[in-house]
Amino acid sequence: MPITDVQWVLGHAHLSTTQLYVTPTAEDVIEGVLAHHRRRAAEKTAPAPQPQLRYRPESLNVLFGQEPT
Repeated sequence: MPITDVQWVLGHAHLSTTQLYVTPTAEDVIEGVLAHHRRRAAEKTAPAPQPQLRYRPESLNVLFGQEPT
């Protein structure tokens, strides 16, 4: 969301007033970066889901030019 939209929602006359509320602390930034890296590491270790596609044998036979069974 653009900061100017936040300014409008909060009813601030000046953008500098809104910026007081959106300036993160160093601790917040560090925690956000660490959380991002934890999520990325978890994604890499989680096995990828296997597709569960099921085709009808007669459709595959037609597709590959085999006689229907």
